[in-house]
Amino acid sequence: MAAPKEDRQETMRWAVLATHLNGAVDSRKYDHIDTEAVLGHLRRGDLFDFLKGELGNDVAYALDKMNDDQRHRLLQHCRWMATAYENSQFHVRRSGLALLVAYLLHLIQNVHVDIPA
Repeated sequence: MAAPKEDRQETMRWAVLATHLNGAVDSRKYDHIDTEAVLGHLRRGDLFDFLKGELGNDVAYALDKMNDDQRHRLLQHCRWMATAYENSQFHVRRSGLALLVAYLLHLIQNVHVDIPA
């Protein structure tokens, strides 16, 4: 059975954001954004403002695809992962943006899947 349309759309938004963040990582322009910076902004709840300010147009398209409620839901998911997992469990030790990509991939893999009975 296919996932509901809203679930598929949410997964697509996460995939688009992961792709843009991955490109930002690859550019090496944002190597100064480490895991501690991202975790701090997660705790403060201003992660998306931080990303818009730091990455600008490199992430604007992906963030603009989400409304406030969708960003809040994603923020809650990321906060939960930040407390439930160690960064090393995602094979990330330094890059805060790579950590966000890993969080998004984990969500895509686990949130909207049908678990066999």
